Amino acid sequence: MPETKYKVKVKNNCISKFLSLTILMLIISITTAMAQNGKIIGKVTDKGFNEPIVGLPVIVKGSQKVSPTSIDGRYELSLPAGTYTLEFKYISYKTKVVSEVAVKAGKVTELNVVMDDAATELGEVVVASSYKKESVNALYSLQKSNIRVSDGISAEVIKRSPDKNTSEVLKRISGTSIQDNKFVVVRGLSDRYNVSLMNNAALPSTETDKRAFSFDIIPSNLIDNIVINKTASPDLPGDFSGGAVQITTRDFPVEPVFSFTLGTGINTQSTFKDYQSANTGTLDFLGFLDNSRNLPSSYTAVRNNYPAMPISDAQQVSMAFPNTYGVAKTGTTLPNANMQLTIGNNKNYQSGSRLGYLASLSYRTQRDILLRERSDYNLDKIQVVRNNDELYNYSNNLGGLLNFAYSKGNNKFALKNFYNNTFKNSYADRNGLITDESGGNNLNNIGSFNDVYQSSLFNSVLEGQHLLSKSNINIDWNASFANTSKDQPDQKIVEAIKSDGSTDPYYVTLSNYNSPAIQNAGRVYSKLNENVYSGNLNAAIPFKLFNENHKIKIGGTSVYRSRDFKIDALGYASAGFNPVKIDLANGVNFNNIFSQQSMQSNNLMLSVISSNSYDYDGTVNTNSGYVMFDNKLAKNLRLIWGARVEAFKMDLTPAKNKAAKQEYNQTDILPSANLIYSVTEKSNIRTSFSKNVNRPEFREIAQFQYFDFETDFNIVGNPNLKIAKITNADVRYEFYPAAGEIISVSAFYKKFENPIEQTNNGSRVFTFVNAESANDYGLEIELRKKLSFFGGANFWNNMNFYVNASYIKSDVKLGTDVRQRPLQGQSPYLINSGLQYNDGKFGANIMYNRTGQRMLYVGTSGGADIYEAPRDIIDLQISHKMFKDNAELRLTAGDILAQQIRYYYNFGGSTNYQAESDRVINSIQPGRTFSLSFSYNLPYKK
Repeated sequence: MPETKYKVKVKNNCISKFLSLTILMLIISITTAMAQNGKIIGKVTDKGFNEPIVGLPVIVKGSQKVSPTSIDGRYELSLPAGTYTLEFKYISYKTKVVSEVAVKAGKVTELNVVMDDAATELGEVVVASSYKKESVNALYSLQKSNIRVSDGISAEVIKRSPDKNTSEVLKRISGTSIQDNKFVVVRGLSDRYNVSLMNNAALPSTETDKRAFSFDIIPSNLIDNIVINKTASPDLPGDFSGGAVQITTRDFPVEPVFSFTLGTGINTQSTFKDYQSANTGTLDFLGFLDNSRNLPSSYTAVRNNYPAMPISDAQQVSMAFPNTYGVAKTGTTLPNANMQLTIGNNKNYQSGSRLGYLASLSYRTQRDILLRERSDYNLDKIQVVRNNDELYNYSNNLGGLLNFAYSKGNNKFALKNFYNNTFKNSYADRNGLITDESGGNNLNNIGSFNDVYQSSLFNSVLEGQHLLSKSNINIDWNASFANTSKDQPDQKIVEAIKSDGSTDPYYVTLSNYNSPAIQNAGRVYSKLNENVYSGNLNAAIPFKLFNENHKIKIGGTSVYRSRDFKIDALGYASAGFNPVKIDLANGVNFNNIFSQQSMQSNNLMLSVISSNSYDYDGTVNTNSGYVMFDNKLAKNLRLIWGARVEAFKMDLTPAKNKAAKQEYNQTDILPSANLIYSVTEKSNIRTSFSKNVNRPEFREIAQFQYFDFETDFNIVGNPNLKIAKITNADVRYEFYPAAGEIISVSAFYKKFENPIEQTNNGSRVFTFVNAESANDYGLEIELRKKLSFFGGANFWNNMNFYVNASYIKSDVKLGTDVRQRPLQGQSPYLINSGLQYNDGKFGANIMYNRTGQRMLYVGTSGGADIYEAPRDIIDLQISHKMFKDNAELRLTAGDILAQQIRYYYNFGGSTNYQAESDRVINSIQPGRTFSLSFSYNLPYKK
């Protein structure tokens, strides 16, 4: 069986097994009887460190009902409907009695409790509290006790936003924005300065050309919470300076879950409009590639020897490539569609153990039509290229989650699995004008482009948590495997020209077989596969010193990455010694120009473009260890400090020249410290210091050229890149006036040594270089406030307003170029704002986002800086619950303003766009999106 067929069969078998297991669990969930009791669930934590307290008995006053907390501090009580008083009592802590805890039949009441250290060992101290008051205390504690400067978002907030995937969620978090609708930018720093973790395990890069994780592949409704750490601590990876993004998927469901969502949507520019597409495959609708776009077997059999073959033999092999240029299908764009099914349950056993699972399957499909104008200018600001593109995109997303968790006593185990598959088929129809700068004939040009890819991510984490009760040492560990792949077969490019104003037919110019040009007519096949294996072990050891609680945490991590990358770049060329012009006349067009008949009559063949064809294998091995002290220097002063040691080894080996192997081998000691001073019960002052690194990625050092049709530039790696080093300092004041409210002001400074930037050298080539140094500093503010101060009416009590903003400046030294400009990938300011209303039945949410002009590429050697212009984004969502609150209807309006996405050459010197001096080189017109979804949750009560 051929390898490609085997891989498709394996993928289909995996999907079949996943669906079978999901259906089995659905049957079990539906047939499980639901009691008429209600539940009280919650988590008990220590106020000083915000860590779970294990084995604390939760007592229902006036009954024999007791539930000890588990390894993660959680407890669960099943009780008849009524109002109860709970007692939380444990050695070394003040006893807490919480009254007015209401339980409703078939419903879940959540009560999280924070325990205070006992003021004295002589006698019991009892603290009385109410349900409402204690819920507020728990929220305060969670917000205040994080050891790092961080911002996050919970599942409840995500649920009330119109965001479909994690990338859209991230742009709501203070100090963050999203580039290309999928890459996170933290504090204005580009994606390369961030690290991504899912369930405490490292995620691989999803991109072939840069270090970045595409967050749009993670459906938002599978997320429990997201935290972006903006300062370092020894227990986090040391290769970030912008943010460490920690994504946690849902674990134990608090109640039996069976829910489904159905949705549809339209785009004002795309839906019900005429649509074109290139060739399609039989499995496109599922998001998987069949074999129809693979390299022909006659080529793969002689792949390594093909460039040296006799021309006549190479021509015969070339004939085997299918004639799939041009438009294959036309039709009308249908509305977008999405669906999701989620099931889960948990069971408590008499032995005190607990077993739970959560499974989810989601699917989304959509078509988009985008209008793009792509231009280019010389240094005299004269337009030399103007292309108008109509882009037709078909995409779908298939995702699944399957999590299991088991706990008993002081031990907990969890197996968390996540899978996502993304498919996209893009076709572009181009027409434009090329200006002859020497004063000769201008040229009209037409062209087409087709790009298809399938990318997937699989992440599996086995984790454990254990408490050694005698010593109170907490041990946690995980072992994980992640795989990311991107198969991009048969990317097709063709362009034809004629003299401007001429009535002659268009013609395609092809060079001889020694110098094919991919931008004239070419095909590119690439495939990336990367595996990441990691293991992590941590131990937290508490101790008492000067009557204060302290803790030392030690641990180590090992991460091994293995990447395999293959690319074949082929250009159509004349098999003779002279170039050839193919007239698009007399029945010849883009649909048949490379048919066997045309290949024979025009004496054509496919030639390998050696500068663009470059296979490599890469490995990265990072071993690290750390020690971290968490010291209570006084009742209101806490210091978290220590150091992390990371040994980094990276190898990249070209397949055709193994002697040209590239290596990095470096060990770094990375100290960090976070000091927290609690001014009052509701406010903190935080300061932090850390050293971090930023390392090159495989693509950035791989010595090959890749032609990007969208930007019309070539991308080239640089084997001489150095590892960058960053020194960070932060200070932050935060005030929590009420539950769920915050006022904070932060300032930060970063000193870069050898920062890595992507540059435009003026000859239509992007590459990567080290700047000598850079300084980066900025301010952040955040306000989240309920509007109840307007009056006592329920309307204002249910209204929330939030705004967060960042202002960033930097200066960079690149060679002899020393100026006040952003780092590559950076924006000078970010603004997020919103107004939310929710009365438990009806909800409305209007959100605003603006990102300042982003430095996309740095101009060097005569090339101009390229910026992305700011745009205002407004989203609106309205929701209404029905059927006894078990169903919800949502109406969403996305990107209501639909402003153009614009890239421009910065000729004027000012980073702000100036129409009289700067020139727009790429503008894309999106449409407004309106969607409607219906969700239903099977009620807990039967």
